[in-house]
Amino acid sequence: SHDDTAKLVKDWHRHDDRIKLLKLSRNFGKENTLSAGLAAARGQAILTIDGDGQHPAELIPQFVADWRDGAQVVVGVRSNRQGSRSSKLGSRFFYRIFNKLTGQRMLPGSTDYRLIDRAVQQAFLQLGESGRMTRALIDWLGFERTYIRFEAAPRGTGNVAYSLSKLVSLAANSFVSHSPKPLYLFGYLGVFITLASFTLGVTVFVEQLLLGDPLHWKFTGTAMLAILILFLIGIVLLSQGMLSLYVSHIHHQSKRRPLYIIDYAHSAGVKPPHED
Repeated sequence: SHDDTAKLVKDWHRHDDRIKLLKLSRNFGKENTLSAGLAAARGQAILTIDGDGQHPAELIPQFVADWRDGAQVVVGVRSNRQGSRSSKLGSRFFYRIFNKLTGQRMLPGSTDYRLIDRAVQQAFLQLGESGRMTRALIDWLGFERTYIRFEAAPRGTGNVAYSLSKLVSLAANSFVSHSPKPLYLFGYLGVFITLASFTLGVTVFVEQLLLGDPLHWKFTGTAMLAILILFLIGIVLLSQGMLSLYVSHIHHQSKRRPLYIIDYAHSAGVKPPHED
């Protein structure tokens, strides 16, 4: 932040040591900043909220009430989206494609205005990957959750930090980080092209050469060469698809996500290791 936020928070801390400031050495981006805050938090529940005034702070007691009732993740869902019609359509398209590719269920309008239990925080800190989308990773963890809908207020100060290119980059990182399916696209395409060109090639061979062109298709040598080239392209794409399987395996291994997350709060007869 280029304004006096850090100075003001330091002044507040001098009068109330419950208020703390975690100042990064530079701007590392919103997602990494959220991760830094979640790692530094020490409460039994951690709530994240944007500083531009769009998230209604008067709902915080409701977040806490849901947490006390057993919800380990309480998600703020924006019921009104500001922006152009194209941005709204883009957002809707992103959530639909993301859920389809990843198998997760991220509710359209979900925000970083959310409360998580300390158990969720500890599980989140096990995720060491970069290029992250914090709320998608929290959703990946699972746990009991509830949703609170709210009307986003007009931005109190500042400008939108995310340009179109940054939003596209965030969406691309989310797809790549949470699903290997984009890697398989060329493999699927290769299967389709190979089968289609092989079927067409056999049909042309039988119709033209064996039966003497009874259907009068009159395929030229150039057309047959094009079919052969299509078949070879399909083989190349199939090879890329096979390579994608290995790249996908490396991708999964490099993220080093935990193999499982235990929800001790809803288990029976077992306790977290540090409580034994």
